[in-house]
Amino acid sequence: VLNKPIYEMGEKRKKVVVTMEEKLCAIKRLDSGVMAKTIASELGVGKSTVGDWKKNRAEIEKWCAAQASGSGMKVRKTMLKGKHKEVEEALFLWHEHLRGKGLPVTGPILQKKALQFKQQIEGEDSEFTASDGWLDRWKKRFSIRQITVSGEALSADKEAVPLFKDYLFKLIEKEGISGEQLYNCDETGLNYKMLPTKMLASKKVAAAPGYKKSKERVTILACSNATGNHKLRLTLIGKSKKPRDFKKLKNRESLPVYYTHQKKAWMNSEIFKTWFQNEFVPTVEKHLKDNNLPRKAVLLLDNAPLHSATDELTDGDIKALFLPPTVTAVCQPMDQGVLEMLKKKYCRRLLSSLISAIDNNEDCVTTLKKIDMLDVIRWLAEAWEEIPNISLAMSWKILLGHEGGHFNLEPVCEPKVEDENDKLVSLLEKVPGCDDVSVEDITEWMANDKVDEITDNDIVEMVKQGQVTEEEEEKTSLDDRKNLIPHSEGFKMIEAALQYISEQEEATPADIICLRKWRDIASRKRAEREKQSSIKDFFKN
Repeated sequence: VLNKPIYEMGEKRKKVVVTMEEKLCAIKRLDSGVMAKTIASELGVGKSTVGDWKKNRAEIEKWCAAQASGSGMKVRKTMLKGKHKEVEEALFLWHEHLRGKGLPVTGPILQKKALQFKQQIEGEDSEFTASDGWLDRWKKRFSIRQITVSGEALSADKEAVPLFKDYLFKLIEKEGISGEQLYNCDETGLNYKMLPTKMLASKKVAAAPGYKKSKERVTILACSNATGNHKLRLTLIGKSKKPRDFKKLKNRESLPVYYTHQKKAWMNSEIFKTWFQNEFVPTVEKHLKDNNLPRKAVLLLDNAPLHSATDELTDGDIKALFLPPTVTAVCQPMDQGVLEMLKKKYCRRLLSSLISAIDNNEDCVTTLKKIDMLDVIRWLAEAWEEIPNISLAMSWKILLGHEGGHFNLEPVCEPKVEDENDKLVSLLEKVPGCDDVSVEDITEWMANDKVDEITDNDIVEMVKQGQVTEEEEEKTSLDDRKNLIPHSEGFKMIEAALQYISEQEEATPADIICLRKWRDIASRKRAEREKQSSIKDFFKN
């Protein structure tokens, strides 16, 4: 065979170049049971090539999720990056951040910024020059078609709002959408242990040893429909994949929020796309089915870089629609006091917890340190549940009209944000040293809780460190185990609670049965623990 001429050894397969979108589609088809041989034949590639795509699926999926637009997947064939990979990735993140804020971006501005990132990442000795040719290649690598944003167009708020409203009403009529099928979502940051300035100034808090101004934060995503009848559970983005206190949970699905993680606790396109597919679509489907409505819905959201492209946020007739940058701040429903009310209701619970500790002469710093992610989740879920449906419905009045536009929402007296301010002021006045508290103090407190601005240093850190690794996750320590309540103590606590509740008029048979059940469980586990200890002692002797 080796002596045969090349032309007798069979025809060489013609090289076929497959787009990233086709590769991703092929992987999904493999998951659904389609044979690799069938896919290879259809695309004109070898079976082993299809196998390689499946083997590298994590990289392919991550690359596709990170694209600025879905069109990039249709054009790009490979995941090859430039020679100055970290500089290019940093510039892309910076570009997306500015694009989301609606700020003008031009080629020369990008080239100048690229040189700044080069000095930060590679140093002055780098040969990188950010030439025009490099800029063109960078745009192709990151699927960026248009990099110039008109400043005049962005400032035309008065013209943009009625134009978008007209477009939205036409879409509503065309699709036959009701208020139950129109949704909005938005994110906000929460420094969940941040205290108001007046409270920090009080001797009870400021003088406490070891106190430092807290910067522990999460990102919250809130979503509801235009009638306010359907509130999706909040989405919470923390820094850790498995917070230490989650070890107490037997079933993570029982959480009253959709929890996910990112190293800086920020939203990104990958997290948002996963939320849309795994949380938004199934939850909305159920709501529509329960109300005998067709499987059709529109999700309005701001055109920020942390959101995926609209063609990736589509599932049949459940689709996303971006608000124009100049319309978002004026019309976005969640920005019309809903997120502010949510945070104030959370802060009321945080304050109540700390004031209770102060009243019991407990150390405020210790109490703050004891607040864990499960506390934050519980308080946020309670705060979200407490927001009335009418408040959510009335947040659409700018976009849909004062009575809900096309949906004929009944004009009802809307709960006032001032009421929440009064409750917070009343709580603060109970703190020793917090005299002359005003609404301005509350406003300042909320302003300290704005979403952190992404700096160049943050971008460089994100590029260098990448996503959170398993090694970075919080691990079980001996201290964590010491914090668990022993079964013997748990038995005594439940026994005391059972006695107390049995003496109350409000107690129901269900309350007593539930407590007896857990008392018996604690008793059994206590006995098992004592038995294990006695066996160990026997072998020691």
